[in-house]
Amino acid sequence: MSIENDISEKRSKGYNFENISLKIALTAITAALYIVLGYVFQAISFLGLQFRVAELIVGMCIIFPLEGLIGNVIGVFFVNLSSPLGPIDLISCIVNVPALYCIIYFKDKRGLKFLGGILYALIISLYVAFVLNFVLSLPIMLMFIQVLIPEVILATLGIILFENIKRALNINDKINRKKEEISS
Repeated sequence: MSIENDISEKRSKGYNFENISLKIALTAITAALYIVLGYVFQAISFLGLQFRVAELIVGMCIIFPLEGLIGNVIGVFFVNLSSPLGPIDLISCIVNVPALYCIIYFKDKRGLKFLGGILYALIISLYVAFVLNFVLSLPIMLMFIQVLIPEVILATLGIILFENIKRALNINDKINRKKEEISS
């Protein structure tokens, strides 16, 4: 099979370099936003009484699910490099995948949209509570509640923020038109 045939076949399936470049750029923007907010607000981003402002960026999964998920995971990794808990806090990148998927799963379900954010907050808070108990012997239930409250607030605000951005830029309409162009 020649290179020209391979390229035309990929184009017919909606695969082109512009899409890949855009996906990489959106992933990098998501990661960069998370990292910047994580480091700017580093003093309040760790331990039991944390209010990690960077968690607002989880709402990016509402607009760009895959790019938002990967960008957030990368962002969490780099922010947690400076965690006072040490390398154990890097495992949270893995925990973020199913937690972020909750937001992605419920993003188009009108009445349940915020359930994804709440499930995200529950998963992250549970993990953080166990890590704080393991490393610092802090009480799991207290840590869970102390982390859960700001996580719910920030995940909800992030979903609202990115939902408003999506609506203001008519992103759904543009994505649907692009899909129609690709399929025809």
